[in-house]
Amino acid sequence: MYSWYDIVQIMKRWIDESIEEPPTLAQMARNLGYSYCYAAKKFHEVEGISFREYVSGRKMRRAADDLYRTSERVMDVAIRYGYSSQEAFTRAFVQAFGIGPAAYRRLQKPTAAAEKSALLGGCGRTVPQQRDGGNPMKLYVKQMYDWNCYAYFAEDVQEQYWDYFTGELWWQLGDGFIKQFDNVKDFEYCAKNFTQYGQTAISQQLKLQPAPWQKALDLFIDEINKLDVRWYVHGSTAMALWGLDVSPRDVNIILPNASDFDTVRNHFYKMAIKPIQRCDNWLMSALGDIFLEAVVTLAFHNKELEPYDMGRLAKVAHRGGEVYVSSLEMLRQDNCNLNRPERVRLIQEKIAQIGGT
Repeated sequence: MYSWYDIVQIMKRWIDESIEEPPTLAQMARNLGYSYCYAAKKFHEVEGISFREYVSGRKMRRAADDLYRTSERVMDVAIRYGYSSQEAFTRAFVQAFGIGPAAYRRLQKPTAAAEKSALLGGCGRTVPQQRDGGNPMKLYVKQMYDWNCYAYFAEDVQEQYWDYFTGELWWQLGDGFIKQFDNVKDFEYCAKNFTQYGQTAISQQLKLQPAPWQKALDLFIDEINKLDVRWYVHGSTAMALWGLDVSPRDVNIILPNASDFDTVRNHFYKMAIKPIQRCDNWLMSALGDIFLEAVVTLAFHNKELEPYDMGRLAKVAHRGGEVYVSSLEMLRQDNCNLNRPERVRLIQEKIAQIGGT
């Protein structure tokens, strides 16, 4: 049985397939077996805007594409998408993109507003299978028109996984969760990557499937070695590199110098599954996730700790060389703060073992 999310995606596909003369809402409601009013209500609930606003936005996006890619007269483009005059089309175009159609064409590239609108209707969805025969969890990304932001959605989440989403600061609505991002630069890459890799990433985070953390770390090393920055491994990955019996579900990387933020972000932003952005006045100065076979979390220390004393860290053998990792004492204290007694025990045993040899 289709959910209303699925039904709205069908409706949007019908619109895009005949955008110049799309079917009316009444026609689609009739074909789907619902009343006009009920279909209009459910479309607005899913998309955050009315059916009419959605169609108008999609037409305007297509018109912008035509202006950018062809040399057709503005009037011909206006008529194609249902505008009775060039003046009416121009008013609507300026309202949508902040620039007139002729000036837009002279730019020779899409405006930021036009690029942003390209995500509308381009929402991907992934469906990780949950345990215990539960319905597949639905993951997707879309623009929240009413809030002027983009958001990741997770629907039909079993209660046993709620703690993960709340811990990651997703906003809960029933058995669903929303993670919103306000006006984030280059969010289109995050949306694309979440659509492509979200199922795998969330499944690994929920331990529904193992995370190939060693491969992810190796891929990260290949990339970070292209930059002249310092970094070290923290969290469960550091524990695994110390030889402790843990199964990392992601790779935690810390960049000790906050001044390296721009260098690192500019290299990795196209790989991001969660925006790499500043979060001043937090425990860290910037955070973000990339996806390299598994989630790799990037965290930047605050400026006050710079220049960072790498001598506080340890080095462990890896791939024929050495990598910096958090010391056992740093890991012990971190797990004490996170109330993970079993991990604290493992670390203390390792400290005793090393001290006794």
